[in-house]
Amino acid sequence: MTRYFRSLLIGAAMALAATPALAHSTVKNTVPASGSILPASPGEITINFNEAARITSIILIAPGQPERKLDVMPSGSSTSFMVHDPKLATGRNEIKWKALSKDGHPIEGSIIIVIKPGAVPSSPPPAKNHDHH
Repeated sequence: MTRYFRSLLIGAAMALAATPALAHSTVKNTVPASGSILPASPGEITINFNEAARITSIILIAPGQPERKLDVMPSGSSTSFMVHDPKLATGRNEIKWKALSKDGHPIEGSIIIVIKPGAVPSSPPPAKNHDHH
């Protein structure tokens, strides 16, 4: 029976030691924020991560247009990435990104920006943090 509990304790210790490795990079914020309504295409879109990541692709899906690959800077590992002059179309634009987390795991997400000529620029309220420690 002692051997069983020793194995159980070793297993629990290994699981706890591996927990930090499960924390992937996440997006802290984007500028403009996802859900923004703008009167014209922004001059730049910025994606900020909580820790270093590496963007592997960014694709723009716009109304009535074929998917278009966007260029991102920098091309290597960073916590902040910029797309200069994305030329967003009138209507709903979805910017889908894929990246490699600092720990090497693939992560992905999207940013929705609506271009509505004549609109007063608006951003959604910041999301509330629901982390429970």
